[in-house]
Amino acid sequence: MELARDILLYIVIAVCAITDVMYGKIFNRITYPAIMLGLIINLFLGMGSFQSSVIGMLVAFVLFLIVFMIGGLGGGDVKLMTAIGAIKGYPFVMYAAFYSALVGGLMSIGIMIWRGRFIRGMRNIFRVLFSYIFSFVFPGIKPLSLNPEESEKIPFGFAICLGTLWAVLEFMFNISIFDYLKI
Repeated sequence: MELARDILLYIVIAVCAITDVMYGKIFNRITYPAIMLGLIINLFLGMGSFQSSVIGMLVAFVLFLIVFMIGGLGGGDVKLMTAIGAIKGYPFVMYAAFYSALVGGLMSIGIMIWRGRFIRGMRNIFRVLFSYIFSFVFPGIKPLSLNPEESEKIPFGFAICLGTLWAVLEFMFNISIFDYLKI
């Protein structure tokens, strides 16, 4: 059954990487069945796996929903990471989310530099971050959302797929990036 779970993960991230790059979309007809199959497979693997699956699914959903709400990514990205959480569970999904953010950040920086919009993009990001900090300090201030006209669009679903593969390799070989960074 663990092999079925891994095969499901590879199929989901391969299909979603392709559709995100080609069409700019991650389709519900892939993510919803993946969430259900992930939960079902983990149920057959035992209560511990099922609990890990549910926790992973919920953690991924909440983390990525927050970023979605400020305009940082699309709904398909939220559902893809939720599916990964349902398939591989917790704590795997935390590693996948971290590496996805790292890959996505590097992709964004590369695209902004390539298009000559690095300064404008960084200004937009810091403007939103500072508005959220001020909204916590001064509750009457409404936080800003990312300005789509000043934001670079990247296929973040592709970054999620690469970040998830990075997490798979880390779990497979038990080697962490933090081992090399001395953190």
